[in-house]
Amino acid sequence: MRVYLSGKITGREKTDYEMQFARAESFYKSGGFDVVNPVKISEAILKQNPDAKYEDFMEKDLEALKTCTHIALLEGWEQSKGAKIEKAEAEKLGIEIMYLKLYGGKK
Repeated sequence: MRVYLSGKITGREKTDYEMQFARAESFYKSGGFDVVNPVKISEAILKQNPDAKYEDFMEKDLEALKTCTHIALLEGWEQSKGAKIEKAEAEKLGIEIMYLKLYGGKK
């Protein structure tokens, strides 16, 4: 089982979203999931291209989502354009959708 974490990143303080995604990653790993964390994907993209655009991140995120059996929508996902796109893609692909109200930062 492989889960993709989806939630609001843009417009938040880095420490807040990093904490939320790290807690979610730990939660799912403890449940036996292989976890895809888009925060880590973003870090890798920025190392290769510091001038990366929103579309660059979304392209890689959607590629990663396609490798997963589940998507976990983290608290606050409803305020994220990208998370809404990821949820729609998961629905289209038949990926199981889960909701996680495990929060670790400011909204």
